[in-house]
Amino acid sequence: MTRKQRRLLIHMDPRNYNEFDGIAMDFNSQKLMGVRGNKYYSLIGKPRLEYTRERDNKGPKILHTSFSPNSDNWFNTNHQLLAYDHLIAVDTNTNQVAGSKVSITAAYHVIPETQQQGLAQCKAAVIALIECWNVTDKPENLGWYHVLQAISEYPEQFAGKVGLIVDSDLGNHQSFNSREIPIFADFYLPENVTILYASDKGGAEHLSTMVIKYCHNLASDLYKGQNLLLNTEGLYDESDRYFSHIRQWDTENMDLRPFCTRK
Repeated sequence: MTRKQRRLLIHMDPRNYNEFDGIAMDFNSQKLMGVRGNKYYSLIGKPRLEYTRERDNKGPKILHTSFSPNSDNWFNTNHQLLAYDHLIAVDTNTNQVAGSKVSITAAYHVIPETQQQGLAQCKAAVIALIECWNVTDKPENLGWYHVLQAISEYPEQFAGKVGLIVDSDLGNHQSFNSREIPIFADFYLPENVTILYASDKGGAEHLSTMVIKYCHNLASDLYKGQNLLLNTEGLYDESDRYFSHIRQWDTENMDLRPFCTRK
């Protein structure tokens, strides 16, 4: 099968066109910079990096969108993501179980540490598997809310810039990031968090695709490996909220699939 054409789009602040003579792409550092005279400068504002894939009889499929967490800007998705202090991928799967809708949210935490000679070293761990029954609003956004609420209780462990990688509600990301609208109920995105988008169809070259796909698979594994209907241990009734029941699975004592395996 022929791979569909990919495109890189960089949406920049219009002020850059007046401020600089041109835009430079440094292929060694993978950075974007403004050029004026013989000098290079950081770009004005925060360009949006976007990768898309052509589709037959449809508009392009967006595979990735992200913003830099600092004054540097990249045209490589992985370099841009690894500039964050923390990356948290969150994905929610919803399935029918005995007439009820059960939503499983998985969250995977990545801490970029060092980059050298084309390699990156990170710490990573699954930090949440949350099960909610009969969600009355957007299950994906509820999952983001639960994860962000949980990490807010540990500010020292999640200090710095946090990139929240998700695969839904793309049309509202700009409003979420500008804090114009809440991400769920009356909960707005914390100031140190930026929502980033990833599709699980983006390809293995994108870290964002790999982590969102991993969360998707973790949630699917829970459906397949647990009898959610008969096993009620730790399942709490919360019928006065946005769902009827909730359960937080103990990820530290579960046999979870690895993020990757050596070949």
